Amino acid sequence: MSIISIINLSYFILFLLSIIFIFSLYSIFNKNKKINFIAVFVLLSLVMITSAYLFFMNTNIILLNLFHLFGFSLFFIFFFSFLFILILILSFKRETEQFYSLLGLVIIGVLLIPIANSLITIFLALELISISTSFLILSKNEYKLESAIKLFLLSAISIAIFAFAMVLIFPYNSQLSLTSLVSNNLITSNYFVELSIILFIVALGFESALFPFNFWVPDVYQGSESNITALISGINKSVAFIAIILILFIVFSSYRQFFSMILFILAILTMFFGNLLALVQKNVKRLFAYSSISQAGYILIGLAAVTQYGLEASTFQIVAHAFMIIGVFSIIFFIQKEHNLNTIEDYNGLSSRNGFAAISLTILMLSMAGIPPLLGFYGKFLLFSSAISANMLILAIIGILNSFISIYYYGKLITSMYRKREVKQISLSKQSIIVVSICLIIIIGIGIYPQPLIHITRIISSMII
Repeated sequence: MSIISIINLSYFILFLLSIIFIFSLYSIFNKNKKINFIAVFVLLSLVMITSAYLFFMNTNIILLNLFHLFGFSLFFIFFFSFLFILILILSFKRETEQFYSLLGLVIIGVLLIPIANSLITIFLALELISISTSFLILSKNEYKLESAIKLFLLSAISIAIFAFAMVLIFPYNSQLSLTSLVSNNLITSNYFVELSIILFIVALGFESALFPFNFWVPDVYQGSESNITALISGINKSVAFIAIILILFIVFSSYRQFFSMILFILAILTMFFGNLLALVQKNVKRLFAYSSISQAGYILIGLAAVTQYGLEASTFQIVAHAFMIIGVFSIIFFIQKEHNLNTIEDYNGLSSRNGFAAISLTILMLSMAGIPPLLGFYGKFLLFSSAISANMLILAIIGILNSFISIYYYGKLITSMYRKREVKQISLSKQSIIVVSICLIIIIGIGIYPQPLIHITRIISSMII
C-alpha cells in the first residue's frame, strides 16, 4: 500500500471522529433512537476497521502536529471503539433522549487520547470526557444528583491540577508536544519537572481511581445507572491509564526511576484500599466499585516496573479488566433495574432464578480473582512476573496477597448466588445476554489461548519503551 493511501486513511480516522462529533450535535434534535443507534454503530465499526488495517500496515504518522497514529494508538482506538459498541448494545431501548449526543462527546474524548501528540489534546479530551459523563449520569431523573455533582467537581479539580502541571513544563517546550519533549532532550533534572510529574499522577489518579484520589468511586458507581457505571469503570478508567502511559513513559522517559517509586507506593495503597474495603460491603455495586479500585492497583504494578515487560503486562490487564467489569455491570444493569436486586443477600438463590446470570457472574469474578485458565489469571501472572523481573519481589508478593483477599469477598457473593431459595424466575434482556456473552467468549477464549493478545501487547509496548 502506498504512503499516500496510508496518509489518506489516517486522515479518514480524523474525518470519522469529526462525523461523530457532528452527529452528537444532530442527535440532540433527532429523537429517532433506532437511527441514532445504527449511525453510531456504523461509525464506530468504520473506526475499528480503519484502525485495524492501519495497525497491520505498521503505520507511524503524525498529523497536524496534534495526533500521532502508530501501533499503540491504533490498537487502543480499535479496543475502545469495540467497548463503546458493547455499551451501545447494552443501552439499546433503555437510553434517554440525550444519551447519543452525550455518548458521542465521550467517544470523541476517549478516542482522542490514544492518538494525542500534545498534552493540550489530552487535556481537552479529559475535559470532554468528564463533563459529558457527568451529564450522562444526570440523564435520568430517578438517579441521584449527588453522583453527577461528585464526579463533575472532582473531575474539575483533576483537570485544574493537570493544567497546572502543564504550566510547570511549558518553559521547556511551548508546544507541549509529546514527541518533541523527548527528541529535543529539553527536559533536564530539576524540581519543577519532578513536581510536574507528581501533579500529572495526581490529576490522572482521580480519573483512574488511584488511592487516595478514589473516594468518589463507590458513590458514583452506586448512584449511576449500571450501563453508565460500565462506561465509567470499563472505558473512562482505562483511557486514563493510557494517558498515564503516554505522559510518563514518553514525556518523562528520563525520570523513570523517580516516578517508578511513586507508582510502587500507589500500587500497594490502592490494592489494599480496594480489597480491604470490599470485604465489608453489602451492596453489590459498591463491592465491585472497590474491586475495580483494587484492579487499578494491579495495573500499576506493571507501570511501576518501568520495563517493556511491565508495560506489556499493564496493557494486557487494562484489556482484561475492561471486559470483566463491563460484563459484570451488564448483568447488574438489568437485574437491579427490573428486579431491584441491590445487596448480596438479594442475590440469594440467583442460580435457581437465572442460571446464565449466576454462572456468568461466577466466571467473571473468578477471572477478576485471577483463577486459571481465565483472562484475569494471565493478566496477574504477567504483572507479578514483571515485578519480579524488575527486582520488585515485595510488590509481587503484596499483589498475590491481595489476590487471595479478593477471593473472600467474591466467594461471599458466589456462595450467596448458589444458596437454595424459593423465588420467582428472573429473565435477562437480550441486550445484556449479547454483551455478557461477548465478554465471556473473550475472557474464556483468550484465557485458554492468550498468545495473540500477549504478542500484540508486546509489540505496542515496545513502541513506547
